[in-house]
Amino acid sequence: MDNKDWVILKTVYDEKNITKAADRLFMSQPTMTYRLQQIEKELDITLLYRGRRGVEFTQQGEFLVKYADDMLVQYRKMEESLHNLGHTVRGTLRIAAARAIALYTLPAILKEFKDIFPDVDYTVNTGLNADLIQSVYKQDAHIGIVRGDHQWPNEKQIISEEKICIVSKDEIDIKLLPFIPRIDYQTDPALDMVIDNWWKDNYTKPPLFAMNVDNMEIAKKMTINGLGYTIVPSIVLEENKDLYQIELTNAKGEPIKWTTWILYRKEFLHLSTVKEFVKFLTNSL
Repeated sequence: MDNKDWVILKTVYDEKNITKAADRLFMSQPTMTYRLQQIEKELDITLLYRGRRGVEFTQQGEFLVKYADDMLVQYRKMEESLHNLGHTVRGTLRIAAARAIALYTLPAILKEFKDIFPDVDYTVNTGLNADLIQSVYKQDAHIGIVRGDHQWPNEKQIISEEKICIVSKDEIDIKLLPFIPRIDYQTDPALDMVIDNWWKDNYTKPPLFAMNVDNMEIAKKMTINGLGYTIVPSIVLEENKDLYQIELTNAKGEPIKWTTWILYRKEFLHLSTVKEFVKFLTNSL
């Protein structure tokens, strides 16, 4: 068995479907099935069977998949260490980033970093903060870029702070906010909690929700067209400074900040790609 076999096993296990796994790895289904049969023959075991819900792994198959997962992690670490032996900063930097960061700021950051270190490639995954933190903790990602305050046992640094704003097309009276249509959007629970706590501190009536959309960018577009107001971090408003804005403040009148952090494991700093990216990110933002 070799590294390709570990990838096949892990992909079939993740997809629970041989055809989908073959498509994902750009293989034909017969070729993948043949390779799985060869693994079974080589080890004299039964890996899996086709159940009503798709592919089901046997106990032996489950054990081998766990071993394959460990082997892939070790192979990746070996590959990264080999790249790190030279003086050139090279290799693949694995980043887990909050969606807003990936949409509004990360592309320009990676472009600038690539200009300095052209031999560095990237993989970028986005998701909820809890999933991003878990990804770095499990070493699936070198760097996590998350928003809000979260528990993290390893290294972390603040890279930016932004305001959270009530946004509307025209001027509105903040005292009348419970009676004005609000455009809500799907976002991380941490941001929802900050906005909900501010609302409870200032109003006794619930918001008048006019619509719920997939993300804050759509909410902003709805707001631009006068369909209601929304409450978003200021990162969303960089190109729309003409919108009417009211900053959220606490009981002391201080702006409520939405913080962006980078998270990483200290042991990853031995990799030149991680060390240089952390240095670049903390110095440029």
